Amino acid sequence: MHRNRWLMSALVALGLVALFGVFIAVRDDTALISALSAAGTVAAGVFAAVAAFGSLRAAAASNASAERAREAMVRSVRPNVEPSVSAVDTTLIGTLTCTGYAAIDITVVWTLTDGEVITETVARLAPGEDPLTSTLPQPVEMVWLSFTDEGRVGKWQDTWQMGQEPHNLGRLTLIESRLAD
Repeated sequence: MHRNRWLMSALVALGLVALFGVFIAVRDDTALISALSAAGTVAAGVFAAVAAFGSLRAAAASNASAERAREAMVRSVRPNVEPSVSAVDTTLIGTLTCTGYAAIDITVVWTLTDGEVITETVARLAPGEDPLTSTLPQPVEMVWLSFTDEGRVGKWQDTWQMGQEPHNLGRLTLIESRLAD
């Protein structure tokens, strides 16, 4: 498709050059030669604009490709930060664990079933270290996390929801994970 377009443009340009050449060779009229010269300049300007538009599209595609490559690199160093809820005796405990890479600047928001929120922050959570624990006065409805990888390459925001269906009852399920800018 693009090849045919370029071929058609080249043929039109070649036709215009041939037409101008024939008029100049056959007629020795200064006004005609000036008019054809002006028309040639306009045609050259149109072709330059088309080329500039093509360059602009190529630059946009290159920018999009670079952004996808950056996002892939950022996702490769993403820490796996995961909340869970368990009962110890009659107390609910919310636990935040980290695997893979260390996470820094972590904020966790536990949204309870009555709408109350418990917000905690921790500077660093690494694999193999003690998890962050929170005492919860009642069951959890949703958990929101914000964290950055240790190299500060990317910042993530995850939303987890407590399962209500028989297949996931009592388990937190990741419903949204996004790379924040």
